[in-house]
Amino acid sequence: MWMKHHLDPRLLALAALLLLAAVATAGPRLQRVFTVFNASNGLADNSAQTIKCTKTGRMVITTIGHVNFYDGDRFNHIDPLPEQMFPLPKYSGHYRLYFDTYHHLWVKDKRMVMCVDLLTERFVTNVDSVIRQLGMPHHVDDQFCDNDNQLWFLSGDKLYGVGKEKPFPVSQRAELHDVAVYHETMLLQFFSNGVVAGYDLKTGRHLFDVHSPKGTMTNVKSSVILPDSNVFYQIRNAEKDAVLLGFDAAARQWRSMMSVPYHLNNMVKERDKLYIASEYGYWEYNPRTGTALHQEELTLKGGRKLKTNINVICFDRQGNMWIGTENRGLLYSRRYKSPFVTFSMESPEAQEYMRKMDALQQAHPSEPLPRHINCRFRDSRGWTWTGSYTGLELQRKADGPVTVYNRKDGLLNEMVHSVIEDQSNDIWVSTSFGISHLCIRGDSVFHIDTYSIDDNVPVESFVNDRAMMEADGTIVMQSLDHMVAFHPSNFYTSELKHIVLFPKLVRLMVNGHVIQPGTRLDDRVILDRTITRIREFSVNYDQNSISLVFSGLNYLRPIQTYYRVRVKGVYDDWRVYAYADDNGFVDGRGLLHLPLPGLRPGQYQVEVQASMTPDSWPHEPFVWTVNVEEPWWRSTGVYLLLGLLLLAAVVANVVFYSKNTRLRLLRNSQEGDIIRLIRNFISRCDDMQREVLAPHLTSEGDEEVPSDLQDGRFEDAMLKIIPYFREREGKEITMSALSDVTGIKADELYGLLSANLYKGPRQMLVRQRLEHASLMLRNTDMPFDEIAEQCGFKTPNYFIACFYHQYRQTPLDYRNSKPL
Repeated sequence: MWMKHHLDPRLLALAALLLLAAVATAGPRLQRVFTVFNASNGLADNSAQTIKCTKTGRMVITTIGHVNFYDGDRFNHIDPLPEQMFPLPKYSGHYRLYFDTYHHLWVKDKRMVMCVDLLTERFVTNVDSVIRQLGMPHHVDDQFCDNDNQLWFLSGDKLYGVGKEKPFPVSQRAELHDVAVYHETMLLQFFSNGVVAGYDLKTGRHLFDVHSPKGTMTNVKSSVILPDSNVFYQIRNAEKDAVLLGFDAAARQWRSMMSVPYHLNNMVKERDKLYIASEYGYWEYNPRTGTALHQEELTLKGGRKLKTNINVICFDRQGNMWIGTENRGLLYSRRYKSPFVTFSMESPEAQEYMRKMDALQQAHPSEPLPRHINCRFRDSRGWTWTGSYTGLELQRKADGPVTVYNRKDGLLNEMVHSVIEDQSNDIWVSTSFGISHLCIRGDSVFHIDTYSIDDNVPVESFVNDRAMMEADGTIVMQSLDHMVAFHPSNFYTSELKHIVLFPKLVRLMVNGHVIQPGTRLDDRVILDRTITRIREFSVNYDQNSISLVFSGLNYLRPIQTYYRVRVKGVYDDWRVYAYADDNGFVDGRGLLHLPLPGLRPGQYQVEVQASMTPDSWPHEPFVWTVNVEEPWWRSTGVYLLLGLLLLAAVVANVVFYSKNTRLRLLRNSQEGDIIRLIRNFISRCDDMQREVLAPHLTSEGDEEVPSDLQDGRFEDAMLKIIPYFREREGKEITMSALSDVTGIKADELYGLLSANLYKGPRQMLVRQRLEHASLMLRNTDMPFDEIAEQCGFKTPNYFIACFYHQYRQTPLDYRNSKPL
C-alpha cells in the first residue's frame, strides 16, 4: 500500500532493541504456511489492497481499480469506469473498504470514492445520486463509515451523519482522518494532529479534546482506527515511521504501544491479538501483555520463503488468515497447522523411521501376496483389510462377504498401498494420491476423510505395506521420496463440529444455459440481481430443467464439506451429499451441484445446510424458492373461458380430451427438454473435438491425476446416442427411440441423462481418444509420442497417465499383451 523506503540500519537496530524485551517474553505461535492466489487464479491483479469477510463468509478483495468477490469457487471481479469515480477533495489516504447498512460497498482511494450496489454487484454510475438519496444535500469533501456501518460525510467544517438531525462541527484545524462511535452515545473524531474530539451523539454537544501523550507523533500523514470495546487502536504513519496507540474512551486517555521506523498499513484483531500489516511482513501484538512478535519472512507452500510489503490482514469466519500484498497477490493460511509432517528420505528422522519399519518387517514377516494385492492388515477387531489395485477390501470374518471401498466412497485414489489402525481403532490408508482416514462407528465405516497436497501430504505414490504406529500413537507412512508422520489426535475433529458454514447459491443453470443478472432466456429475465442475493426466482413451464450450484464457503477444508438437502415438492426426506459418496453432486472444491430436471409447474423449496461433519448441522437450513409457472392454458382466465365453452358442449367428452391434451403436452415438454440438453451436449462435444487435451495443474504446478467426472454408464449411452442423433439430423427423436438404441429403460435413461448432461464432455472425449489410441497400439508400431499427438494429447506423459487410468495398463504393457 505504501512504497518501500530505504531505511537507516541504525534505526532498524534501535527499533529491534526497543522490542527485544517484549519479543523475548512472547509465547510460542503457529508457524503458518501460505498458499498464493494471484492473477493466474483469477484475481484481477496481484496488488491486493483491502480484504473484508462478509457476515456469511464471502471474501471481498480490492485490487488496483477492481473489486473481487470470492466464494470458494472462483474470483469474480468488477471494474469501474472513470465516470463512476466520485471526487473527495480532502481525502489524501490510500485504499479503504466500507460496507454500509444500505447494501452498498464503498471504496476510497486518493481523493475519490466508488460505490458498488451489492444487490447487483455493479459499480454505481451516478454516485452523487446515491449520496443525495441518503440525505446529504451539500457538496462532499470526504466520506467515512463508523464501526456501526453508518455513513458520515464531511462538507467544509461540518460532519453530517446519515439519519442524524443536525451536523457536528469539525473544530480542529487539521485533517479529519477517521470517525467512530463509542457505545452508541459518543461520536469520536480523530485528526492528523493527534487530537481526538468527543461529541454527544444525541445533542451534538462538544465533550472533550484529548491530545496525544507528549513526544507522540503528531505530524500524521495517514491513520487507521480499529474499535475494540472501550479502546480504539490507532496506527499513525508519518513520512517514514509509524506508531501504534490505544485510546481509552472511558478514561479519555491515550496509551503508546509500539513504534517502528517504517509504515504500518492496517490491523485486525483475532482472539486476543492484534495482527498488524506493515512494509516488512506483519506484527502480532498482545494488548494485554504488551508483547510483540515480528513475522518478516513468510513460508509458502513448498518451503519457499517470502519477504514482502503487506497491505492488509483479514480472518475469515473459520479463523483462517488472508493477507493482501503489494505485488505478490493474496496469501492464505489455514487456521490449524497441518498434522502431517514430511521428512525427506535423506533426513535423520526418515532414516530412523526406515530402520524401525525394517525391524518390524523382520520380526513379523508377511506371506507373499498375489500380484494385484499391495498389502494386507488384520486389525484389533479381527477384521482383514486388503489394499489392492481397485480399492480397499474389508472382510469382517474369514468366510464372510467382502466390502470394497474406492473412489465413490471417498478415497482419492483406488491404488491402496498400506493400512494401519490408530489408538482409537480407526483405519488409515495410503494410496497413490493422498492419505485417507476411515472413521469406524460400531461395525461399519461411518465416513471417510481424505488428505492430499493441501494438507502437506506429498504428491507422490506411497510404498506397499510401509506403515507403522509408534508407542505414543504417531503413525508413519512411507512414500517414494518422503516419510510422512502424524498423530490422529492433532486433527481438530471436535473443533470442526463448531465451525458454522453458510451455504451460498453461486450459479444457476436453466435448460443448460448459465443465467446472469439481466440475461434473457426465451424473452424472460430470470434474475434481476446477483445470484448470491437471490432467495426466490421464477421460470416458465418449459424452462424447467434447472441446476443449482452452492458453495459452503468452506476455506478451511473445501473437500470436507457436507451438505444436507431437502427439495419440497420433489422429495421430502433429508439427503446428505459429500465428495465421499457416489452421487457425484459435490466436487473436490466443496461445491454442491444440485440438478432439478423436468420440474412440473408449481412451487419448490430447496432447503440446504452445510457442515464440516456429516452428523452436526449447527444452523437452520437456508431456503431458496423456485417457481415453475403454469402454461398459459392453465391460467384462471382461460379456465373461465373454457368453462363457458364447456356449457355449449358435451361435458364428459371435453373434460376427457382436455385431460389427455395436458398430459401429452407435459410429457412432450419433458422429453423436449432432455432432447434439447442432449443436442447442447453434442454441440459442446463438437466444439471440443479440435481441443488438445492438457492436464489441469495443481497450485504447486504438478499435473493433476485424471479422475472420472461422469458415470461410466452415461458415457456408454452417449457413445450410442451421438451417432443416432447425427443419422437423424432434422428428424424427430423420442425418448422411446433412445431407450431402444441404448438398451436402457426409458425412465432409467431419463434419470441417467439428467444427472450427467450438465457436466462437461471432456471425460468422454478422453475416453474416445483413448479407444482410438488403443487401436493404434494394437495395430501399429507407431511410437507413443506420435500416438499421443495424433490422438490430441498435449504431452506423452499425460497420454500415458490417462491411458493407465482407463485400462489399468501402461501403453507398453497393453501393446505387449495385444500382439500386432
